[in-house]
Amino acid sequence: MAKDFLNVIERALMMGVSDGINALTENGEDIYVFGEFPETENLKFPAIIIEHTGSGFEEQFMGQKVTLGSSSGTGETYGASYSIHLICEKETQIQASSGNFSTLDAYYKQRRLLNWMMLNVANTIMDLNWDTYDEDNTQVLERHLNSWQNIGYIPDLQWYGATAEFLITFTNIR
Repeated sequence: MAKDFLNVIERALMMGVSDGINALTENGEDIYVFGEFPETENLKFPAIIIEHTGSGFEEQFMGQKVTLGSSSGTGETYGASYSIHLICEKETQIQASSGNFSTLDAYYKQRRLLNWMMLNVANTIMDLNWDTYDEDNTQVLERHLNSWQNIGYIPDLQWYGATAEFLITFTNIR
């Protein structure tokens, strides 16, 4: 039976994004990360929603016998895809680093906050050290963060938002 790699990857992604992006803010917990769309009354801003959208086999290993650490057995490359949504409320404001990481020297809100989040979430995801959050000897092979899309403003809700697709492949030994 396969280990619980999908949940390990999802937890690592959520914790890594939260730790990485909040390390750049004044209080260290200014940005909220959710594993699915929360109920409206539970939504806090600015929000990052990491939505698991698909998974499956990418490639079978030749010979089907693999070893990873102390585990060995049949295996393949497995993939998981996520939609990463950023939502900022019009009045939300955070103090964060604008480039000099030793000081927090800029206030961000509205579209400027969304742009700051897009750049720093992308950097955090691509720089994520999976070993820090690894619970079960997961071997991440590739990760791809596609461009931000649907960037815009919803006047009725006064929300700014953007979405990107993220694909990760890893070794699945069963």
